[in-house]
Amino acid sequence: MAWFMGAVLLLALLTALLAPRLLRLQQERQERRADEHYRKQLQAATDHAITTAVRARLAEPVVDLHITIPMRVTVGDVIARALEDFALEVPWDHAAAMLRHRLEFRGHARWPDLITDVFDDEEDHTP
Repeated sequence: MAWFMGAVLLLALLTALLAPRLLRLQQERQERRADEHYRKQLQAATDHAITTAVRARLAEPVVDLHITIPMRVTVGDVIARALEDFALEVPWDHAAAMLRHRLEFRGHARWPDLITDVFDDEEDHTP
C-alpha cells in the first residue's frame, strides 16, 4: 500500500511540475496555428488582387499592337482585398512583403509594364 501512495504522490508532483510547461506548449501551438492562418489568408487575398489585375489587363481591348496596357496592382489593393474577403486588417508592410513575394513567385515581377508601389520605401506608408 505504501508503494501505491508513493506512486500517487510522484504522479501529483510530476503533474504540478509539468502543467505550466504543457500549458505553454499548447499556447505556442495555438499561436503558430493563428500565424499560419493569417499568412494563408493574406496570401489568398494577395493572389486574388494579382489575378484581378491580370484579368483587368487582359480584358482591355487591343487597339494598337505596339501599345501594351500596364498591369496595375498595389499594396492598397491587397489590403482592401484582405479586408473585403476575410475581414482582416493588414498592416502596409505585411501586405507589401506578401505582394512582393507573390509577384516574384508568379513571375509578374519581371513584367516590364507592371505598375505597383510594392517596391516604394516603407517609411512613406507608415501611419
